[in-house]
Amino acid sequence: MSVQPIVISAALGPRVAAFTCRIDGRPAAVVNTRIRVNPAMHTQAAMALLCAGVDAAHTMGALDGVRS
Repeated sequence: MSVQPIVISAALGPRVAAFTCRIDGRPAAVVNTRIRVNPAMHTQAAMALLCAGVDAAHTMGALDGVRS
C-alpha cells in the first residue's frame, strides 16, 4: 500500500510555484494558489511534486483541485 502525500495550497508569492518536504516519512507539498492563472507556474509545481516522489495521478488531481 502506498503512502498518500499531503498536498495543500497557499499564497506563496510570485516566485515560488511549490515546495516539498517529508513529514514522518510521508511526502508533503505546498502548492502556490497562483497556478490558477499562471501556466508556467503550474508546470513548475507539477515538476516539483513529481520530483519529490508524488505519483503523477495524485499530482495532477491536486493541481486541478487548486485550479478550480
